[in-house]
Amino acid sequence: MIKGIVETISAPSLINLDFADFKTIVKRGGLAVIGVGESDSPNRAEEAVRNALRNPLLDVDYVGAKGALIHVSGDAQMTIEEANRVGEIVTEMMDDDALVIWGARVNPELNGKLKVTLVLTGVNSSYIPSLLEVIAPRLFNLEPYAEPEKPLGINLNLYQLEQDHA
Repeated sequence: MIKGIVETISAPSLINLDFADFKTIVKRGGLAVIGVGESDSPNRAEEAVRNALRNPLLDVDYVGAKGALIHVSGDAQMTIEEANRVGEIVTEMMDDDALVIWGARVNPELNGKLKVTLVLTGVNSSYIPSLLEVIAPRLFNLEPYAEPEKPLGINLNLYQLEQDHA
Protein backbone atom coordinates (compact mmCIF):
# COMPACT_ATOMS: atom_id res chain seq x y z
CA MET A 1 0.00 0.00 0.00
CA ILE A 2 2.82 2.38 0.77
CA LYS A 3 4.21 1.74 -2.71
CA GLY A 4 0.82 2.71 -4.14
CA ILE A 5 0.80 6.00 -2.23
CA VAL A 6 4.38 6.81 -3.27
CA GLU A 7 3.57 6.09 -6.93
CA THR A 8 0.39 8.16 -6.64
CA ILE A 9 2.23 11.31 -5.58
CA SER A 10 5.46 10.84 -7.54
CA ALA A 11 4.63 9.43 -10.98
CA PRO A 12 3.41 11.74 -13.76
CA SER A 13 -0.34 11.45 -14.35
CA LEU A 14 -3.12 12.84 -16.51
CA ILE A 15 -4.38 14.54 -13.38
CA ASN A 16 -1.45 14.85 -10.97
CA LEU A 17 -1.43 14.45 -7.22
CA ASP A 18 1.52 15.56 -5.13
CA PHE A 19 2.76 15.48 -1.56
CA ALA A 20 0.98 18.76 -0.78
CA ASP A 21 -2.34 17.08 -1.70
CA PHE A 22 -1.50 14.16 0.59
CA LYS A 23 -0.65 16.54 3.47
CA THR A 24 -3.85 18.52 2.91
CA ILE A 25 -5.99 15.40 3.25
CA VAL A 26 -4.10 14.02 6.25
CA LYS A 27 -4.39 17.39 8.05
CA ARG A 28 -8.17 16.94 8.03
CA GLY A 29 -7.48 14.74 11.03
CA GLY A 30 -9.04 11.73 12.59
CA LEU A 31 -8.45 8.08 11.90
CA ALA A 32 -7.05 7.47 8.40
CA VAL A 33 -7.34 4.38 6.24
CA ILE A 34 -5.50 3.41 3.06
CA GLY A 35 -7.11 1.10 0.54
CA VAL A 36 -6.15 -0.31 -2.86
CA GLY A 37 -8.60 -2.12 -5.12
CA GLU A 38 -8.54 -3.46 -8.67
CA SER A 39 -11.10 -4.80 -11.09
CA ASP A 40 -11.32 -5.94 -14.69
CA SER A 41 -15.10 -6.50 -14.68
CA PRO A 42 -17.54 -4.57 -16.92
CA ASN A 43 -18.35 -2.35 -13.89
CA ARG A 44 -14.71 -1.98 -12.98
CA ALA A 45 -15.02 1.53 -11.45
CA GLU A 46 -17.63 0.43 -8.92
CA GLU A 47 -15.91 -2.87 -8.16
CA ALA A 48 -12.44 -1.33 -7.77
CA VAL A 49 -13.81 1.18 -5.22
CA ARG A 50 -15.63 -1.60 -3.37
CA ASN A 51 -12.41 -3.65 -3.27
CA ALA A 52 -10.41 -0.65 -2.01
CA LEU A 53 -12.91 -0.10 0.80
CA ARG A 54 -13.12 -3.76 1.79
CA ASN A 55 -11.14 -4.25 4.98
CA PRO A 56 -12.84 -6.79 7.23
CA LEU A 57 -10.04 -6.74 9.83
CA LEU A 58 -10.57 -3.12 10.86
CA ASP A 59 -14.39 -2.81 10.81
CA VAL A 60 -14.20 0.72 9.43
CA ASP A 61 -17.23 2.95 8.85
CA TYR A 62 -16.48 5.27 5.93
CA VAL A 63 -19.76 7.20 6.10
CA GLY A 64 -19.06 10.78 7.11
CA ALA A 65 -15.34 10.68 6.28
CA LYS A 66 -13.75 14.15 6.27
CA GLY A 67 -11.14 13.83 3.51
CA ALA A 68 -10.20 11.63 0.58
CA LEU A 69 -7.21 11.37 -1.71
CA ILE A 70 -8.22 9.23 -4.69
CA HIS A 71 -5.98 8.01 -7.47
CA VAL A 72 -7.31 6.04 -10.42
CA SER A 73 -5.01 4.10 -12.76
CA GLY A 74 -6.18 2.29 -15.84
CA ASP A 75 -5.05 0.98 -19.18
CA ALA A 76 -5.38 2.97 -22.41
CA GLN A 77 -9.12 2.17 -22.54
CA MET A 78 -9.81 3.98 -19.26
CA THR A 79 -12.16 6.90 -19.79
CA ILE A 80 -12.39 10.14 -17.86
CA GLU A 81 -15.98 9.11 -17.08
CA GLU A 82 -14.69 5.98 -15.31
CA ALA A 83 -12.21 8.00 -13.27
CA ASN A 84 -14.91 10.55 -12.46
CA ARG A 85 -17.30 7.75 -11.43
CA VAL A 86 -14.77 6.53 -8.86
CA GLY A 87 -14.70 10.03 -7.35
CA GLU A 88 -18.50 10.20 -7.31
CA ILE A 89 -18.85 6.86 -5.51
CA VAL A 90 -16.40 7.85 -2.79
CA THR A 91 -17.84 11.38 -2.43
CA GLU A 92 -21.41 10.06 -1.99
CA MET A 93 -20.53 8.34 1.28
CA MET A 94 -18.54 11.21 2.76
CA ASP A 95 -19.45 14.17 4.93
CA ASP A 96 -21.12 17.06 3.05
CA ASP A 97 -18.17 19.40 3.64
CA ALA A 98 -15.47 16.77 3.09
CA LEU A 99 -12.47 17.58 0.94
CA VAL A 100 -11.88 15.23 -2.00
CA ILE A 101 -8.77 15.43 -4.19
CA TRP A 102 -8.34 13.00 -7.05
CA GLY A 103 -5.96 12.17 -9.84
CA ALA A 104 -5.75 9.73 -12.75
CA ARG A 105 -3.03 8.02 -14.75
CA VAL A 106 -2.86 5.75 -17.79
CA ASN A 107 -0.76 2.67 -17.09
CA PRO A 108 -0.56 0.27 -20.07
CA GLU A 109 0.66 -2.53 -17.78
CA LEU A 110 -2.80 -2.82 -16.19
CA ASN A 111 -4.21 -4.68 -19.25
CA GLY A 112 -7.94 -4.11 -18.82
CA LYS A 113 -7.81 -3.44 -15.08
CA LEU A 114 -8.76 -0.32 -13.20
CA LYS A 115 -6.83 0.33 -9.98
CA VAL A 116 -8.07 2.65 -7.23
CA THR A 117 -5.85 3.89 -4.40
CA LEU A 118 -7.61 5.71 -1.55
CA VAL A 119 -6.55 7.60 1.55
CA LEU A 120 -9.60 8.42 3.67
CA THR A 121 -9.42 10.53 6.83
CA GLY A 122 -11.96 11.11 9.57
CA VAL A 123 -13.36 7.58 9.37
CA ASN A 124 -14.76 5.68 12.34
CA SER A 125 -13.93 2.27 13.75
CA SER A 126 -15.18 0.73 16.95
CA TYR A 127 -12.20 -1.63 16.89
CA ILE A 128 -9.29 0.83 16.49
CA PRO A 129 -9.72 2.90 19.72
CA SER A 130 -9.84 -0.23 21.88
CA LEU A 131 -6.82 -1.64 20.05
CA LEU A 132 -4.86 1.57 20.69
CA GLU A 133 -5.69 1.40 24.41
CA VAL A 134 -3.99 -2.00 24.54
CA ILE A 135 -1.05 -1.32 22.22
CA ALA A 136 0.04 2.17 23.35
CA PRO A 137 0.99 1.29 26.95
CA ARG A 138 2.94 -1.75 25.78
CA LEU A 139 4.59 0.08 22.93
CA PHE A 140 5.81 2.97 25.04
CA ASN A 141 6.11 1.11 28.36
CA LEU A 142 3.96 3.68 30.14
CA GLU A 143 3.90 1.85 33.46
CA PRO A 144 5.37 3.91 36.31
CA TYR A 145 8.89 2.96 37.37
CA ALA A 146 9.23 1.13 40.68
CA GLU A 147 12.46 2.98 41.51
CA PRO A 148 14.10 6.17 40.24
CA GLU A 149 16.80 5.98 37.62
CA LYS A 150 20.39 5.82 38.91
CA PRO A 151 23.28 7.72 37.31
CA LEU A 152 25.76 5.45 35.55
CA GLY A 153 28.83 7.47 36.52
CA ILE A 154 30.29 7.50 33.02
CA ASN A 155 32.25 10.57 31.94
CA LEU A 156 32.26 10.81 28.15
CA ASN A 157 34.70 13.76 28.05
CA LEU A 158 32.87 15.36 25.16
CA TYR A 159 34.55 18.69 25.86
CA GLN A 160 37.95 17.05 25.40
CA LEU A 161 36.91 15.81 21.94
CA GLU A 162 35.88 19.31 20.90
CA GLN A 163 39.22 20.76 22.06
CA ASP A 164 41.24 18.11 20.19
CA HIS A 165 39.55 18.95 16.86
CA ALA A 166 39.78 22.72 17.23
